[in-house]
Amino acid sequence: MLAFFVWFSAVNSKDPTEEITYNKPIPIEILGQNPQYTITEQSVSNVTVTIKAPRSVHNALANDMKLIRATVNISVLQDGYAELEPEFLIGIKPAKLVDFNPKTVNLTIEKLITKTFDIVINQIGNLSTGLEARPARLDVREVQVTGPESRVSKITELLATVDMSTIIGSLNKQVDLIAVDEQGNIVDGVTINPSRVTVNIPVLQRGGYKNVFLALVPLGGSPAYGYQITKTEIIPPMVTVYTNSLSQIDSVPDLIETTPPVNLNGRDKSFEQVVTLNLPAGVNLASDVEIIVKITIEPTITTKTIRGIPITLMNTPEGFDVMLNITTVDVYLTGPTHLLAELTAQNLTVEIDLSDFKAGTHQVNPPAVILPAASINYLIVPDTVEVRLQPPR
Repeated sequence: MLAFFVWFSAVNSKDPTEEITYNKPIPIEILGQNPQYTITEQSVSNVTVTIKAPRSVHNALANDMKLIRATVNISVLQDGYAELEPEFLIGIKPAKLVDFNPKTVNLTIEKLITKTFDIVINQIGNLSTGLEARPARLDVREVQVTGPESRVSKITELLATVDMSTIIGSLNKQVDLIAVDEQGNIVDGVTINPSRVTVNIPVLQRGGYKNVFLALVPLGGSPAYGYQITKTEIIPPMVTVYTNSLSQIDSVPDLIETTPPVNLNGRDKSFEQVVTLNLPAGVNLASDVEIIVKITIEPTITTKTIRGIPITLMNTPEGFDVMLNITTVDVYLTGPTHLLAELTAQNLTVEIDLSDFKAGTHQVNPPAVILPAASINYLIVPDTVEVRLQPPR
């Protein structure tokens, strides 16, 4: 008996038993679910566990948490609410489950049903003036919706929504279907089959009307030094024009220029400008629309190298001698052109703060560079400075 206790103590000292709480959550597996039922509510999907086991077992569990399984069996459950305690399986021994949280999983289970609905084409917005739509057609007239009975029973319509205000010609496109209740609220948590349908809407141009695209006339002047145009935009990009002469409408170009030219001289910020159109005589806009030109202006980005910048020491401990392996560095800068143009070795500072340093040798990587703007990036060469502090003698 004494020999056994000596052996047990020797083994336990090499592989001591420990009680550890694993913070990494264990996913709860649902077993035995009837395919005719679905879980509509589940209070938790993970648990944490506390396990008592030898250290070697804990190491194995930490490397492969899939060895710990938490399951809930719902094979005998049907409609309604259930409060269940998870069951656990630890795939390595010896190991003992000491505690777990939360203690229970609350589930709401409902029967799945399938119902057939007719599709309703939901046309929103208005066609542009001069366009006329014919009746819409669908490639599928009805669809099936499957889901929990409480949700499917709320559905009153299956909508295929088309925004008519974006149409410039005949439409033939796939549209996602949306299930809604009597108040028009979306009913989610259901499966619609098929989930998309093809909507076809023939659209005709009325006589005397024409859709034309807009073009920006050449811009005048140049932005301020260090700035560039990154984007130009005309809103709206297309308009409808009309004329009382049916013969004239065919001669109206497909591309109409804006007027007057937009002046860029000295600009250093993005801006907008209201413009008009250079329309042929007798041709007018079909509706009262404001045409806006948006110009996006941003700084140009460039690079600059400043060499031989002295290293400035800050907050040197009183009485200490400080020695550096180098006294100057080169700084490679990337940033807005107009900001880099102002930087020189005289107004750029490279600092090392010694306020927290003690006696000895320190590697500072990298020193701090004081810059006028956060939009400037930098690289210091060399990027490491050796600082040696000697205390007072």
